[in-house]
Amino acid sequence: MDRWVDPDEADPAQWRGTGPYDDLRRGAETVSVLERALRTPLPYQHEVDIHHDDGVAEQFQSSEYEHARIVYNSGVDANQRIKLLTRGVLWGGGEKHQRFQAQYRRPPPPTETVPFGEYTVWSRYQYGTIERTDDGLTFTKSEAEPDESLRELDWTTLFDPVQERLAELELVRNPAFSKYRLGELDEWAAYRTRFQYDPSAFAVDP
Repeated sequence: MDRWVDPDEADPAQWRGTGPYDDLRRGAETVSVLERALRTPLPYQHEVDIHHDDGVAEQFQSSEYEHARIVYNSGVDANQRIKLLTRGVLWGGGEKHQRFQAQYRRPPPPTETVPFGEYTVWSRYQYGTIERTDDGLTFTKSEAEPDESLRELDWTTLFDPVQERLAELELVRNPAFSKYRLGELDEWAAYRTRFQYDPSAFAVDP
């Protein structure tokens, strides 16, 4: 399915509130999540560096990790290929400290793949010791060699922060179908709430 935007709505001002309090838009004055996805041009790419320190064990399916520092590099290329690269470290609690890289991919075209199905995931991780200093985080690797794998993983098995970034990319790649699939999974309301006032999501502000 080709992406389509009404040419009469090409002016971004049509999607934004007006008046002296434009930066305080809320409610009906905001741009909807679906509209923001529709108006995000390809190629689309952005990177965020996040220190997770709340609910880390639950989010990363671990029993004891307390901290995660992760860079998320998200993108949909001009051919509508999804690629999410993550790299970072996990530490705290009784778990072995870990640094890792992982790449999540879905090939084009979007009409031949169902959103939120399986993702090709390459991952590489290594255990060691993480120390916090005035200069940041220092990772000292253990003697064990890093582990590497290439797998097909189902959406339901992915970490919550990864799901959130892939949901944004799926909505950019194929907005209407991705919204429909999230509805089937009973997750559209949750992601709409997450993205509604998040200016870092999509290429169009709320």
